[in-house]
Amino acid sequence: FTEPSPVIDLKAEYVGVTSVNLTWAVNSTASNSYTYRIEVVNGTSVRNLTSSVTEVEITELMPGTMYNFTVFAVAADDQTESEGLSLSLYTQPSPVLDLKAEYVGVTSVNLTWAVNSTASDSYTYRIEVVNGTSVRNLTSSVTKVEITELMPATMYNFMVFAVAADGQMEEGGLSISLYTKPSPILDLKAEYIGVTSVNLTWVVNSTASDSYMYRIEVVNGTSVRNLTSSVTKVEITELMPGTMYNFTVFAVAADGQTEGEGLSLPLYTKPSPVLDLKAEYVGVTSVNLTWAVNSTASDSYTYRIEVVDGTSVRNLTSSVTKVEITELMPGTMYNFTVFAVAADGQTEGEGLSLPLYT
Repeated sequence: FTEPSPVIDLKAEYVGVTSVNLTWAVNSTASNSYTYRIEVVNGTSVRNLTSSVTEVEITELMPGTMYNFTVFAVAADDQTESEGLSLSLYTQPSPVLDLKAEYVGVTSVNLTWAVNSTASDSYTYRIEVVNGTSVRNLTSSVTKVEITELMPATMYNFMVFAVAADGQMEEGGLSISLYTKPSPILDLKAEYIGVTSVNLTWVVNSTASDSYMYRIEVVNGTSVRNLTSSVTKVEITELMPGTMYNFTVFAVAADGQTEGEGLSLPLYTKPSPVLDLKAEYVGVTSVNLTWAVNSTASDSYTYRIEVVDGTSVRNLTSSVTKVEITELMPGTMYNFTVFAVAADGQTEGEGLSLPLYT
C-alpha cells in the first residue's frame, strides 16, 4: 500500500475538563478506505485510539493538563500510515468550588474557594470584578484573594475562573454577588432628650449614602428594640423616664442586610418631673420640703434643690423625696426649686418651684 495522504486542518471542536473532540480532513480520493490512529501523549504517558471517521471524542483525560494529540491516516492494510499532524492543548481546569466571602469590608472583600484536581498546583485564577458596566480583572496563584479599592455599600459580582498553565484555558467560572459594607456612622448625637423620647442625628461620608437605610438599636438592660430610618435622624419614643439607654446606629446597604460598623451613644432619658412640692415646716432659719415623683425608675433618682435668695444661689442634694434646708435668714423670701436627677448624676428632669418666706 502507498502511504495515505496526510491529515490536514486538525482542530479541537470542543475542549472540556476530561474530554476533547477533535476533527480533521484528508484530501484524497482513497480516503473512504482510510482509518485514523490518534496518539494521545501526556508527559511519558502514551495512549492510542482509532477512528473510522474524521473526528473523535477523547475521554478520560485529566483536568487542566497539557496533551499532545497526533492524528495519522492509516491505509486499508491497517499498517501503512501517513505523516502525523499534531495539536497541543490544555484540557479545561476543574471547576472552582465553594466560593465564599471570608470578609466583607467597606472598600475590600476577601474571597476563598476550592478546586478538586490533581493538576491544581499548576492552576492560576482569574477573578472578574463587575459593578454595573465596570469590569476589572485580578489574578491569584492561590485559592484566595483580597480585592481592594471597592466602593462602599455597592453591589458587586465576583466570578472566579481556574486557569490552566498555558494562561489561557479557563473553566466556566463560579460567581458570588454581594454588597460591600456601608461607610461607618459619624458624629452621632442627641439633638433632644426628653422624659420618654430622644431625637438623634448623625452623618455619613459616602457617595453611596443616598441608597442607605439606617437601623437604630435601642438597648436597655436585656431589652432590645430595633427601629429604621431612611434619613440621618430619628425620633425614638416610648422610652422610660430617667433610664439608661444605649443607642447604636448602623448604615444598611440597599440589600437591606449588609450593615456598616455601628456607632453607639449611651445616655439617660430625663427623669419624671417632681410633683406636689410643699413645705412641711417653715421656721426662722430652716425649711423642711417634701415632694413626690411618679416613675418606675424613681428608686435610682437623686434630687437637686436650688435655693435662691435674690442673686444668691445655693444647691443641695437629697437621695429621698424630702430635705431640711438650714442656715436661712429670718423673714426672707426664698425660691426653692427641686429637680429629679437620673443615675448618671447629670441628666435632670423639669424642676418644680415653691416660693416662700422664712
